[in-house]
Amino acid sequence: MYFFLAFLISSVIHLIPAPVKQVQHDGSFLIDEHTVLYIHQDAAPAAKGAASFLNKALYPATRLPLKQVVERPASGAVAFLLNTNLPTEGYTLNVTKEGVEIGAADAAGFFYGVQTLLQLFPPFVYRPVYEPDQYAATRRAVLPCVHITDYPRFSYRGMMLDVSRQFYTVDYVKKYLDWMAAHKLNRFHWHLADDTGWRVEIKKYPELTSKGAWRGPDEVISSIYGHAGKRYGGFYTQEEIKDIVAYAAARHIEIIPEIDLPGHSKAIIATYPHILCDLTDYEGLSIQGVSNNVWCASSEDNYRMLEDIVGEMVELFPSSYFHIGGDEVVTTQWTHCARCSAFMKEQGIQNPTEMQSYFVQRMQQILNKFDKTLVGWNEIMYGGELDRNKTVIHAWQSVQKIKEAAEKQYKIIAQPAQYCYLDMKHTLGERGMMWAAIVEVDQVYNFDPITTSGLTEEESSFLLGVQGGLWSELLDRPERIAEYQTYPRLCALSEVAWSLPEHKNWDDFHTRLEKSHFDRLYHMGIRFRIPPPKAEYINGCIVVEHTYPHMAIRYTSDGTEPHALSPLYMGPIDTNTPQLYKLAAFYKDDIKSTTVEVSLPEGRFQQPAVRVSGTMNTNPRTPLGYIEEYKNAHVFCYGPLEKGQYLQFDFEELVHTPGIRIQTGLPFVDINIIDFAHVEYSTDGVHFKQADCEWKNGGCRFVPPAPLRALRLVANKGNDALVYYLHYLRIEKSCL
Repeated sequence: MYFFLAFLISSVIHLIPAPVKQVQHDGSFLIDEHTVLYIHQDAAPAAKGAASFLNKALYPATRLPLKQVVERPASGAVAFLLNTNLPTEGYTLNVTKEGVEIGAADAAGFFYGVQTLLQLFPPFVYRPVYEPDQYAATRRAVLPCVHITDYPRFSYRGMMLDVSRQFYTVDYVKKYLDWMAAHKLNRFHWHLADDTGWRVEIKKYPELTSKGAWRGPDEVISSIYGHAGKRYGGFYTQEEIKDIVAYAAARHIEIIPEIDLPGHSKAIIATYPHILCDLTDYEGLSIQGVSNNVWCASSEDNYRMLEDIVGEMVELFPSSYFHIGGDEVVTTQWTHCARCSAFMKEQGIQNPTEMQSYFVQRMQQILNKFDKTLVGWNEIMYGGELDRNKTVIHAWQSVQKIKEAAEKQYKIIAQPAQYCYLDMKHTLGERGMMWAAIVEVDQVYNFDPITTSGLTEEESSFLLGVQGGLWSELLDRPERIAEYQTYPRLCALSEVAWSLPEHKNWDDFHTRLEKSHFDRLYHMGIRFRIPPPKAEYINGCIVVEHTYPHMAIRYTSDGTEPHALSPLYMGPIDTNTPQLYKLAAFYKDDIKSTTVEVSLPEGRFQQPAVRVSGTMNTNPRTPLGYIEEYKNAHVFCYGPLEKGQYLQFDFEELVHTPGIRIQTGLPFVDINIIDFAHVEYSTDGVHFKQADCEWKNGGCRFVPPAPLRALRLVANKGNDALVYYLHYLRIEKSCL
């Protein structure tokens, strides 16, 4: 019976990313304790690492140590053979009833052949999430007979992880690399320094990590992006970095370090203030609301310091690429600096954009000393000329920037935010940024860096490849949201980067994802995102739909969170209290979607007439009238917020409601929130009592004990944010 079921599972081949050629044949091959490894002597130098990786990957789930033999048997072997006709990173995989052959011309090709071979196994092969004593090792697996020829479309297939805004441990970074390798990505762009934390040990400047790696009370960097009121941060020692770089190299992943310059540098400037320009009363804010975060571009001491830092880092990272950032620089700072103004006049530099180009050229000179190629965000294209042979443009702002860089004959990495920023929301109701776009899986999948950007054949020759990016402003919660944001969008990106465009098909990819790949991700231990259900109230019934019909939908009817033991949705629910229902999708009753409420035909909230006043420091461009009018807009406020500052809502008439939702932060994004506050209420508009509701993540839900005349939001001690946002109350309607 086991063999029959295993055959049914493994005989349907759903590979991600899709190979160049895949021909399935009748029959299967059984891998068991008698199966051996054979490496032809010509293939040994290149195949040895891949063979070892295969053995280590199989053992946790199968307990099969495939013994290596020096002579190839007639059957029952996994054989590694040299094939010099294949392109770089290419491979062939041939599974017959007698055995398995993997052919390649280089080590990467053998490695990717092994990765595809693992996808032919039942999904449990991927290091199960269960503890060893909770399952019995199978000691065998059935593989379908198939012939595959495969090679990548692009040589650069990358993923970026921001570890400045949220810090990730060494073990987690290694897991992230494992998951990338399983999808045939080969570049890890490691964003190591930004305004909110410096993460790499520099021995000549120890305070970069003793001070610049931490934020919170009494630190040089204030609390931001979660962890309010606590000391938060971390860094990687040079020995840890060497370990991670070696770990990545064994998986054919090259690590490209980034320290963001000359802007986004608050962490290092707060640690070593002499880096900053000679400013008086000027305090230009970055787009994130950060002041004084730009290096003085005329200071020779700064360039000496940067050369020291780069000198230590190049010893850790063997990649030929070094990323210097270059994005979102408050260049006007230089025109308010006496030193920079004099320098610009002396050097004939006409404007701040040219001054930024001067800084980038100086960084290029430093990197040239170490034989490194400079990589920078697309802003570095402007203000001057850079060495085309030693510069790569990282195009992020739009597909038009890809086209522009190609027209200027720069080498390009394509990472347009509208398609490749995996920190963007999947849907409006889910956590994530949305300034670039709402980015569903199909939007990532349908991106093509050549055709979407309108590149000509000649221009496409400058394109190195494509990359995803995961910025971590909003990754403080919930737990393991980095995986939720990355997968399965990275699966789609892997096919953009690897597969030939003529072999791409969204419906086919969707099927492969649903039928097989979700299970692989699950057994890899990835807490991937599954879409939330859609629930509507129609003719007195709650009707639910889901993108994947096989997903379990569970619900509650009392306003609490659904869990694995909540009732299972089996069909329309007849009810006259739909506003009390909450629903979520579950994968194996383990991985849960975000929770949704029922969409009501006449809306969920009332909008009683209200007058808003208070002592919070609002921007005149966003008046409190926005809140009074229930406009879908925010009120921008300046911090820091002092204890006792308040925002008061006075209603014209008594408000009857089962609940009021108070939330701060940018609407739909919940960034720049008020971290510490409480709510007070009044039934007569004069006397106030403190509400019994926990303030958490910038807001709370208050259940009034009686009809309300007024409500106050009052700041508590400890709010460090320099900017924050207010918006209108969500006042729930009474039950139908």
